[in-house]
Amino acid sequence: LITKKRDLKQAAMQQLLTGHRRLPGFNGAWEVKRLGEIGESLIGLTYKPSDVRDNGVLVLRSSNVFEGALRFEDNVFVEMEIPERIMVRDGDILICVRNGSRDLIGKCAKIDKRAQGMTFGAFMAVFRTQLHKFVYYQFQSDVIKRQIQEHLGATINQITNKSLNSFEVPIPVDLDEQSAIATVLSDMDAELAALEARRDKTRDLKQGMMQELLTGRIRLV
Repeated sequence: LITKKRDLKQAAMQQLLTGHRRLPGFNGAWEVKRLGEIGESLIGLTYKPSDVRDNGVLVLRSSNVFEGALRFEDNVFVEMEIPERIMVRDGDILICVRNGSRDLIGKCAKIDKRAQGMTFGAFMAVFRTQLHKFVYYQFQSDVIKRQIQEHLGATINQITNKSLNSFEVPIPVDLDEQSAIATVLSDMDAELAALEARRDKTRDLKQGMMQELLTGRIRLV
């Protein structure tokens, strides 16, 4: 079910984010915009091992992004002066722009209120735009993934700030259409999250049952 839902979402993004399929009630014009025209890209914090603490400001890294969402299982904290502009904000799009693994370049998550007061590392970037609800899904689509592959160096797995700002995305002029498309895709994300939570709960239940049954603590009738 999860695989099927992901495939359906991918197909929906291919149609809706390029204007090939229009939602009912919308027939206005679309434009192709460079990311630098509709927002700004910010490169993250550089810090030294001596800045790392057990507590402090959490620095979001590639390990904090998993399947398009934030997770907080592998965290690094620093204690140092951090510019206000690279403290993440609700709606920022966090992107991995440098990594030893080429496949991880471009993976992203949208910042929400849970990340308030956090920053992000130098191998990451934040794209900040008022159109984040729509543009976030463009970062998940082939539209931007294809441009990322074209801009990667032959030996260095990195997207520069200049490259990021040059990426082009099709975008509806009508803000209501942008919002409607984002809502459709967000609803699909919510359905996926519910399925994944059910799967994880089932795995936990199985693990608990194995511990009881395979040690003889619980005996079958």
